[in-house]
Amino acid sequence: MSATNVDFARMKAAVDKCCKTEEECGPCTAKAKCLVGFAQIAIDYAVQKTAFRIPKGSQLIPRDDVRIFYQEDIRRALLEVLIQCQNCEDSHEDDCVINVIRLALETALIGDNLEYQGSAFSYLLQFARKDPGTGQA
Repeated sequence: MSATNVDFARMKAAVDKCCKTEEECGPCTAKAKCLVGFAQIAIDYAVQKTAFRIPKGSQLIPRDDVRIFYQEDIRRALLEVLIQCQNCEDSHEDDCVINVIRLALETALIGDNLEYQGSAFSYLLQFARKDPGTGQA
């Protein structure tokens, strides 16, 4: 699969809406330490490098970010990411750009990560048990 199958512009627009204002969050000085900022960086990296994998991307997620984001915006962005998912199932890779972005948004939403096996549908069923608002959207 190639990155050309993914609508990065739609994903970026959805993720960008999750970014809070400077009045709410303070000046953006370290995007890589913010879960939403990290997701934005991941999208930009994939577009600039025309790469579908981010080496060690899943390990670089700033899981210690404790900012509170607007849940509805994060849910919408997460759902857009799942729409872009290629449902790779057995070929799923942890460092796939879609997976890396999903992990960052999921952490921002529920503070944890669920197992992902390359199927957006299966993931939503699993998510409905953890966070009914997102799983049923």
